Amino acid sequence: MPPSPSVRPALSSPRLLLTGFGPFPGAPRNPTAEVVARLAEPGVGRRLGVEIVPHVFPTTWTAIDDLAALLDAVRPDLVLHLGLKRRATAIAVEAVGRNRVTLAAVDAEGRRPMAPTLDAAAPPRLAVTLPVGRIVARIAGLGLAVEFSTDAGRYLCNALLWRSLRLAGRRPTGFLHLPPTRDLAGPGCGFTATDLARATAAAIEEIVVRRRTVGPAVPA
Repeated sequence: MPPSPSVRPALSSPRLLLTGFGPFPGAPRNPTAEVVARLAEPGVGRRLGVEIVPHVFPTTWTAIDDLAALLDAVRPDLVLHLGLKRRATAIAVEAVGRNRVTLAAVDAEGRRPMAPTLDAAAPPRLAVTLPVGRIVARIAGLGLAVEFSTDAGRYLCNALLWRSLRLAGRRPTGFLHLPPTRDLAGPGCGFTATDLARATAAAIEEIVVRRRTVGPAVPA
């Protein structure tokens, strides 16, 4: 169930909805859920300049149908979604959500999507409203492999991003695709859960800086 909305004082920090996903076929453990949990620990949001509201979606097509209700309940000022890209060797900062899926995309419940598009009457692509280039530079400054991406795939990560952008209005919204950690990908992988949490925290800091610069009502 989405969390109940809470009343905030007028001068409180911006509220960030930070989401990850649970396990899915081929990924018995999803590190995005761990990153969300780490950043939701007491004091972390305050250090980053935001109030973090965490949420982990089951990796199912039906779960992301609850996005609109979640946004209505949380009423976030900013939204950052995290997803796992199983074969990635770098963190991908997504720039675009696309109105497409693959019918072969089986979710954690063994279900497939019913159509090749998310909404046949809607635009084919939507641009992320976060400072993508600045986030890439900020993460690169940590010494971590990172890339600018214009293809979030055809699975639930892209579906969540596209739907979130459809509902965003002028609310800054975006997506980080995280690579697997060493325990999932083997010793050749250069990422730990701590690396992924550091990268996500850096992205949040850049989002907050941008918001302060341009104002809360203007897309970053």
